Amino acid sequence: MKRDDRSLLLSSLILALLPLCLVSGGIQSPVRFLYYPGIGLLSLYLSRRVLLGTGIAFAVFFPLLCIPFPPGTVSLPALAAESAAFFLAALVAGYCAQRVRQERSRYENAIATFESLGNELSNKNMNLQTALDALSDAHRKLQEFDRNKTEFLSNVSHELRTPLSSIQSYSEILMNYDDIEPETQKEFLTIIHTESEKLSSYVTGMLDLVRIETGNTGFSPCPVQPGDVLRESFGIVRPMALEKGLSLELHDSEGIPDVRGDRNQLVQVLVNLLNNAVKFTHEGRISLGARLIGGFVEFFVSDTGEGVFPEETELIFKPFCRIAEHAPGRPKGSGLGLSISKGIVEFHGGKIWVDSQVGKGSTFFFTIPVAVPETMDTAPALSVPASGHIGLYKPILVVSSDTVSRRSLRKKLEDLGYLTLGADTPQRASHVLNSMRPGLIVSDVPVDWGGFSELVGCARAAGVRVLLASLFVQHGDEPHVAVHGYLTKPFDKYEIISLFEKCRVRAGTVLILSSDSVESRTLQVLLGAAGYESAVHADVLHAAQAAEKFRPTAIVLGTFRGSRLEDILSGFLEDPRIRRVPLFMLLGEPLDRYVTTVTLEGTNGTGGNEGLYKLVGEIEAEYAKRIG
Repeated sequence: MKRDDRSLLLSSLILALLPLCLVSGGIQSPVRFLYYPGIGLLSLYLSRRVLLGTGIAFAVFFPLLCIPFPPGTVSLPALAAESAAFFLAALVAGYCAQRVRQERSRYENAIATFESLGNELSNKNMNLQTALDALSDAHRKLQEFDRNKTEFLSNVSHELRTPLSSIQSYSEILMNYDDIEPETQKEFLTIIHTESEKLSSYVTGMLDLVRIETGNTGFSPCPVQPGDVLRESFGIVRPMALEKGLSLELHDSEGIPDVRGDRNQLVQVLVNLLNNAVKFTHEGRISLGARLIGGFVEFFVSDTGEGVFPEETELIFKPFCRIAEHAPGRPKGSGLGLSISKGIVEFHGGKIWVDSQVGKGSTFFFTIPVAVPETMDTAPALSVPASGHIGLYKPILVVSSDTVSRRSLRKKLEDLGYLTLGADTPQRASHVLNSMRPGLIVSDVPVDWGGFSELVGCARAAGVRVLLASLFVQHGDEPHVAVHGYLTKPFDKYEIISLFEKCRVRAGTVLILSSDSVESRTLQVLLGAAGYESAVHADVLHAAQAAEKFRPTAIVLGTFRGSRLEDILSGFLEDPRIRRVPLFMLLGEPLDRYVTTVTLEGTNGTGGNEGLYKLVGEIEAEYAKRIG
């Protein structure tokens, strides 16, 4: 019932006493005394103005009850006094009503303040728990780093001790004894020379590994003919294979396009693989070659050696790993060759793996991206805003751990006339930034936030702006900007509300896709405090089915990254009803103010040319600031 209707009804109950008084004795009726408790009780519900109006009406109409009675039977002074009493009772009731309203307002404000403080305390507590979880995770990573450092130093000291002990022992014998026969002296010197070469090779491998880990590889990308790399590697290893009685075969590589990379480093990878094949193959043959697969050239080295067990196929690419190294007759080595090869291949934007059967042999594969021709013959579907200064632009550094996304975006930007550079990790991007000084950095959402923070610091010092854009490529199509906005930890309810309002998220269910229970529950509580219903779903493989079930008005992606993001978006894009739902992503850390996010905010869809145009528009805006 509306407030005005309720006031009218309650006030009419007081005025209804007048006809009751008329039929039960007029102005002498005892019913009139019900007025005082009635007007006092209504002071809890009615306003001062309504009570005064009701009291005045009762005081005015009450004297009229004396009309049916004979003149002289009514005392006019008493009647006036009683009417005045009714009016004074209404004044007192109005005053009480005003005080009741004031106290009720204070009480409601106090309750609202208490609830607000309670919600704020709960949010602070959840943010503190999130920060503690992040600190705990950082502590765990530091402990793991400390263990890896200890293991690394232990391995290094062990590997260095053996050749150094031999060198020291034989050199002391030669220095302290003059009666050693010439043949024995030559033997000792040969051992010293051999151990010195072993020590030098080990130290070189260590330095290569450190340079790869830090991104300081001296990488000089240029078009490289795969056939030249194969023939050079074949020539280096062939004498070793012939000496062991093995057949070394080189497959035809004619017609394979150039790859983009450093020739010396690619030769180093193939020689490492061929050396291992010769070491662990006692009879049979070794073959090497390459073939074109999609946008990559796949190199392979196959042997008929002893092979490795399935559980060892990942282990052998770790530093210092040597399978059954203490078994008699095992070839000696540093255990660094495959880890160095893995680092070089990944630095080139490819991947390396092995297919092996115990007792039958192994085949090592690695891929290197095909070199993109620097031509502008094809007209791009997306147009760059005409600036007239594109030739003055410095290269754009594209940073993404996903090779397909990185190469697709570089190709699209190069089709539009920009020069590009690429890096798969923030550390390598920092090295490129320091050595080649690009004009702008476009980064995908990083996996390593510590490295990304260092990259942003280097970019700020160099005056190079960073654009953060979550990229998505489907079925070889051009890259899309994937999300409508980002939410950062620790969560802020007002930031969430502001972002949802910008993207016109209407009332309904917000779907939270996260396997992190603390993250999802914290976000669920904050969304509830902001007035949004929410549902949590942790199974990324069935994200599209969850979206079909809940029909959300917005979707928040948790800590899913890389191929998982591709799986999620692929499922969403297949359903036209979900394709238009705003999509938000959680970031592991707050963003630096020097980082500009590029999102789908203000567009009508998920991805497509609209999102890519926004990225190009941001690039143009950043360059225009400097040119203007």
